[in-house]
Amino acid sequence: MSLRDRGAVTGVGETAYSRNSGQSVVALQMKAALTAIADAGLSPKDIDGIIAYGTSGVVAEDFVTNFGIPDLRFSATTPMGGASCVAAVQCAVAAISAGICRHVLIPLGRNGASESRIGSRVRQLPQFRMVGEFEMPIGAIAPAQLYAPWRGDTWSCTAPARASSARSR
Repeated sequence: MSLRDRGAVTGVGETAYSRNSGQSVVALQMKAALTAIADAGLSPKDIDGIIAYGTSGVVAEDFVTNFGIPDLRFSATTPMGGASCVAAVQCAVAAISAGICRHVLIPLGRNGASESRIGSRVRQLPQFRMVGEFEMPIGAIAPAQLYAPWRGDTWSCTAPARASSARSR
């Protein structure tokens, strides 16, 4: 069964982008979530599914408690690194399509500049020692580069490189 055309993103919310928000990750996610819910024309009590971002430390119960959600029918995390957000959308559409829930909130937020950077966690994991020893010396430091084909002297598919090449001609 295909999930094509079985769900839609109906609301989007964000907070101000800053280097030091002075707010916790929980507070930032709550604000953005309330904005997204209002943008969708819903009330927080209409939310019956939550897919929290796995590494942020914020869990579905935080939203249930703070928003007074009466009947959370679906909760999940998608701990897939850079693919987590896309996987969360797919998971939400699958849950809606299966009739488990009707309105799924997918909150994401972090204080990357003032709290913990993504790379700091990666550097602590022993399996990523290889990245520092073998991949970083040839310029592979971001997911786009890790998935792009290597031509022997440059990464060939990164959009910024292509865009800057086109402008320099």
